[in-house]
Order: sequence, then C-alpha cells, then structure tokens
Amino acid sequence: MSITSHQGEAKRETLFNQSPQSLFVYVKIPVKPHARQDPFHQRENELARLLLEAEAGTVIGWGQSFSDAEQDGSQHVLHQRVDITTHDIGMVRPILRTLLETLAVPAGTEIHYNDNGQALMDVYSHHGWRLEQPPF
Repeated sequence: MSITSHQGEAKRETLFNQSPQSLFVYVKIPVKPHARQDPFHQRENELARLLLEAEAGTVIGWGQSFSDAEQDGSQHVLHQRVDITTHDIGMVRPILRTLLETLAVPAGTEIHYNDNGQALMDVYSHHGWRLEQPPF
C-alpha cells in the first residue's frame, strides 16, 4: 500500500491529535568505519513510511554523527541517527525492531527511549535484540 504525501499528512495529523503527549525515541545505526556512504541513509524515508502506515510514530529528523578529527583533519561517519515521536513506547519498540531487521541494519543498532523516567535502549546483535539495556 502506498501513501501519497497528502494522505500521509492526514494520517500523521490524525495519529498525533489523538493523544496530548508525544514521546521521543531515536534509533542509532552504526556505519562501517571510513564508509563513503551509509547504505541505511537511503532507507530513512522507507522507515518513516512504514511507521506511519503502522500508526506507530513519525520520523521527525535524521542525521549523522562524525568522529573526532584525525591528524589530517578528516572525519568519518560513526552512525546514522533517526529521531521519532510516538504516543506509545510499548507499541513502537517491537514495530521498530521488526522494521529495522527488515531494512537489514547492522549489529550494534540501538533504539533509545525512556520508560518511567529511566533511559533504556534495545540493542540489535547477531543473536537478536537485547531489550531494556541501560545506556553505555
């Protein structure tokens, strides 16, 4: 099912007018050292579309985090970050885990969130997701 821009905006407005409080979640996807381009960077729009279709949340932004400057002044991308708002952390986490696996994210991908004021993250490994981990 494809959502046009107008349909997506209407669905987003309906989703986020149902509850007074938006909650923040972010996904942190590692990038191979010295990669010229992160293959995940091409998939943020797909993640945004799938979250919207599932009525689980909205991607509000994304960006890259860089390493400290090396001696020659060069930097490389360390990870891609995707910022998301939701009204239900318990609903969005399993949906995100499934979507991220479908999008073939690498091991070390993290979903960061707060649960009752406690910062936690779900971490993807070669053996599956480790849930409710304290931040490093």
